[in-house]
Amino acid sequence: MFRNALHMGDGPGRPRVLGGWAVDGGGLLLTITHDLRLARALGGDVLVMRDASVVEAGPVEQVLATPAHAYTQRLLGAEPSRWTFGWMRHGTPPVPTGDPLVAADGIAKSYGSSELFRDLSFRIHADERWALTGPSGVGKTTLGNALLRLTPVDAGTVSHAPATRDGRVQKLYQDPGLSFPRRVPLGAALRDVVRRHRVEEARLRTLLDEVGIPQDMLRRRPGQVSGGELQRIAIVRAMLPRPVLVFADEATSRLDLATQEVTTDLLVRELAQTGCALLLVTHDDELATAVADHRLDLRAPAAAVG
Repeated sequence: MFRNALHMGDGPGRPRVLGGWAVDGGGLLLTITHDLRLARALGGDVLVMRDASVVEAGPVEQVLATPAHAYTQRLLGAEPSRWTFGWMRHGTPPVPTGDPLVAADGIAKSYGSSELFRDLSFRIHADERWALTGPSGVGKTTLGNALLRLTPVDAGTVSHAPATRDGRVQKLYQDPGLSFPRRVPLGAALRDVVRRHRVEEARLRTLLDEVGIPQDMLRRRPGQVSGGELQRIAIVRAMLPRPVLVFADEATSRLDLATQEVTTDLLVRELAQTGCALLLVTHDDELATAVADHRLDLRAPAAAVG
């Protein structure tokens, strides 16, 4: 069996991995991903590309272990397990103070005969960072939506503190296109938030600069930018009103490692400045460990809160 992994970009400076292997009978399977762990698992050869040019190529075990090009080195250094940001707490969460922003008591949710969670109780306080983890389909997004009261629960209660009113709870979607009007230029959508929440125009410019989004891109509509670019613009929009709680539902899943690192750093630094809480849904255990103080693992048979 021949295996091959190619690293390609979804926009200037924003790479991704195209991996695949030829199977018995002459077929070929190609996989596009930002996940270097997948490239390692595929084995074979890897091509690292930036701005539509190959910057490094060779066997996976060589390129991803001893990279020669500075850009490949940058990608490897951006894996969450290698982060060294000042906001990282390394397992020492803050001591909760005051009333919780969100309180869940004995909540349960099922769809048909599929029970996602039951008798689940916990609290989210200001400045805390929670990660919801577990395999696909286990109910991570449903639980997050229930905690935001976007999805009704079958049993139990979810209550919010007064501080969460008036747009102070924000959600970052895995598919950011769902949260932008398709026919409205991105600049108009962002400036609606600026006006409604009386945000300084300078704050919008600063946040866009920090995630590498040029001002002229705001003339485009959501379908005219890449998924990674739209994800970063969605993060900027969520941070504009200075929320007290952000629900990030796989919000960096469309970003390459280097862009994910920069964007997560911006997001968590912004949260830390105001004591905003974070509820993170992710499949990436390394990302959850790097970012979160607490983890709620929804793997069957019962959720484990830690």
